[in-house]
Amino acid sequence: MDGHIDTQRLSLRPLSQGDLDLYCDIYADPDTMRFVGPPMSRERAERSFLKVLAFAECRPVERLFLAIVEKESQRAVGIGSLQDLDVPRRRIEAGVMLATGSRVRGFGKECISALVTYAFAVFPVDEVWVQHAAENAIAQGIPVGLGFSRNTTAPAHNDRPEMYIWSAYRDSWPPVSNA
Repeated sequence: MDGHIDTQRLSLRPLSQGDLDLYCDIYADPDTMRFVGPPMSRERAERSFLKVLAFAECRPVERLFLAIVEKESQRAVGIGSLQDLDVPRRRIEAGVMLATGSRVRGFGKECISALVTYAFAVFPVDEVWVQHAAENAIAQGIPVGLGFSRNTTAPAHNDRPEMYIWSAYRDSWPPVSNA
């Protein structure tokens, strides 16, 4: 598989050099970053973006960063990722960050569902996990709505103290129709 994922309303494709502004706009936006961490300066976001692009060249693939494009408008609306592959524990993290104006439209749930299905098809994993800040009540609806289980034993991905972690498992993941 080449990293392209299609859903009913969205197309996810590997980030490319042309996605620099999307990446920087998301990571520098205080509203988008309020539950993630401090917003980045443009310069720091550009350096981070170059590192992310370099991951695409690594083999075997351990991290996948995708531009989320709304099919109808052909506008990039966010960034999705599969990262922190843990082969011994057979798990990987999925994540989505949506640009202002693209939230509360169901895109997050649609993307996470597609990322989980893709991860189980491509990576040697039996678990896909997501995390969100405990104070972000809206984000909780995504894993709950998709049937994830609350994971109280897994360590958080970053140093934020109040993170909720949710897991989906290969043996109970429902097939998803992209029609």
